[in-house]
Amino acid sequence: MKTIGLMPRRPDTARIAFRDHYENRHAPLALPLFPFTKYVRNHVVASDPEPLGFDCLSEFWVDDLAAVHRLMTSEVGDIMREDERRFTDQARIAPAVAEETLIAGPPRGVDPRVAKEILMLRRAPAASREAFAQVVIGWSRGLFERAHGGIARLTFDLVTPFEGVRFPPCDGILYGWIHGPGGMVFEAAAPDGIEIHARIETESIETPL
Repeated sequence: MKTIGLMPRRPDTARIAFRDHYENRHAPLALPLFPFTKYVRNHVVASDPEPLGFDCLSEFWVDDLAAVHRLMTSEVGDIMREDERRFTDQARIAPAVAEETLIAGPPRGVDPRVAKEILMLRRAPAASREAFAQVVIGWSRGLFERAHGGIARLTFDLVTPFEGVRFPPCDGILYGWIHGPGGMVFEAAAPDGIEIHARIETESIETPL
């Protein structure tokens, strides 16, 4: 199962300091404590709008989400929350469950460091989640074909926020692995019935497990 977290920096912390703490303190602290099967941090480089409201979109894969919930109610959770307070605006962290679909390109391996362009997408009120996902997948396959190799991979997350937790008005997230100067995903115009909530350029860091 995959979950995501939108991680905002503390107001008194610069983005570069936030990233440094996340990569050199927080992520290494978490790895021996949680049963992650994949762990990726997509650090924001530029966005529209700016400010975006968060500075990293983190992706977590686990086999047993309930086991993670149990850890978060134990001393392990206390350790992680204490460290979060050192660099995040903790009250504004926004988690969700994400159902990932590979749209185009090879299956995901391990990408230690790669440029990605990300679109946070909102569906029309009358559209079902399933219809929304099918429109996004069909549209983004066209983006991939027209990029002529400029996009190495496209994936799509259908997002379900955790109950009672604040999350941006976003129903899905499209991720493009970029070759060259980029712009293929970031500059795309959405089809009818889909609104682009945010466009994000990121540097993605994955910890090999």
